[in-house]
Amino acid sequence: MENEYLRHTLSTIEYRLQKILENTVMGFGNFSLSHGSRTPNEIINHMYHVLSATRIYLLTEKHNKELPEKLSFELEIDRFNLELKNIDSVLAEKDLGIDYTKRLLQGPFSDILTHVGQIAMLSRLFGNPIKGEDFSSAFISTGIY
Repeated sequence: MENEYLRHTLSTIEYRLQKILENTVMGFGNFSLSHGSRTPNEIINHMYHVLSATRIYLLTEKHNKELPEKLSFELEIDRFNLELKNIDSVLAEKDLGIDYTKRLLQGPFSDILTHVGQIAMLSRLFGNPIKGEDFSSAFISTGIY
């Protein structure tokens, strides 16, 4: 399977984010700790931008610095999930070398995992903690469907 490790990382991102968002309380998307801190909505918008720019770079080797339009919380989530599928499809077809794989892991994919953790922390602070789980034994299959 092409880029199985990277594709499994994407599936892990999807799983962890869905775990956080499955019991989201109304108003969470606009929750802010203080002036200047990103809301969950803004974080997901940024995560979408990172993934989208990565996919475009994989296909064209050109950098896309154009910021995406800001959407409602629900639409940001939908757009991000669609982008996970889009980049997974690219990775399923395009064979990347180990150096490229390392760059994707240490750059955009690690950035997104960090932001997933921020959203989890914000959810707890908003009064909606995520139920504990041994994520190492969670059933996460490679490929986003």
